[in-house]
Order: sequence, then C-alpha cells, then structure tokens
Amino acid sequence: MVSSEVPTRRHMSPDEELERAMTDYLRISRGAHLYASGDEHQRAEEAAWGRLATAREQMEGAPAAS
Repeated sequence: MVSSEVPTRRHMSPDEELERAMTDYLRISRGAHLYASGDEHQRAEEAAWGRLATAREQMEGAPAAS
C-alpha cells in the first residue's frame, strides 16, 4: 500500500534535537549573504535562536540517559 501522506521528520532525542538546532543556527548565522535582505536574515536567525533555546530547555529537562 502506498501512503499519500506527506513525509515528516523523524522524532529526535533531545540531544539530537539540540545538535541539529545548533547546526542550523550556525548555518543561518554564517549565511547572511544568502538572504534577500538583512531583515529576512534577521528573522531567520531569530527563529533559529528560538529553536536552539527551546532545544536547550528540553535537554535540561530530559532525564539522564543510562
């Protein structure tokens, strides 16, 4: 059977999510030249920073791996 659903990103552990958020933030931060305007870049960077902050909060609240 073929699924007609749009594929979604797999669920990541808190540490994977933090690593991905850091990587994405750094790419956006360093890639200002790729955006049409400074405002567009600033919005993208602020969104990425928010995602990074959320990932850090989740990581701090996550139970320790055993």
